[in-house]
Amino acid sequence: MTPHVDGSGLELRLQPAAPTVPLDRIAFADVELVATGAAATVSARLNLVEGDLEIEVSPPGGAPRRATWPWPVDSAPRSVELAPGERFVASVPLVASGSAPLFPVPGRYVLVARFAVRPGETVASAPVALVRTAPADAALAAELGDRDVIQSLLGAGVIGASEPSLERLAASGDAGTAAAANLALGRADALARAADDPAVTRAVAALLPPGAT
Repeated sequence: MTPHVDGSGLELRLQPAAPTVPLDRIAFADVELVATGAAATVSARLNLVEGDLEIEVSPPGGAPRRATWPWPVDSAPRSVELAPGERFVASVPLVASGSAPLFPVPGRYVLVARFAVRPGETVASAPVALVRTAPADAALAAELGDRDVIQSLLGAGVIGASEPSLERLAASGDAGTAAAANLALGRADALARAADDPAVTRAVAALLPPGAT
């Protein structure tokens, strides 16, 4: 990943948690905003829920789409002060564009993040690649593309008839995917038992961003 330094003295970085993710697992990414110059006051809404952060996803040979939440969130602006060299870090789930799957087919996708640091001022990351490979479990991959499942995972609750699918996702061998499903199922005990796993911590932080819930 090549860092992108903006003229404002702020650098936005985007890094997928893993460079290659099968379609039967949830992809996550980490986002960093770094004050490379002087101290800066920036938006604290570094998440996909509130709209200040956008991630554009370009599929091979197709039109770009944005990673978005299934519904808008009306929240008050919040800010954070970054000292010179300080980083503001967040995790995001790369699950959906609205209520549709963000990665419908295997392939190499190019991701670019944009963050509205202040009204009228946006910084962008350098492009990064995320490869989505064919699923090991086609049924799980299909469930991750289901509207009710997508809304349940991003809403951290059971929506519609998604519970059987969430149960199967909770049994995934991938810790992040299982954590997201357990969060939707309300299984705090399962999350607590795996709290030392960085993948679980990332999933919970991505799906329950501070200030946005």
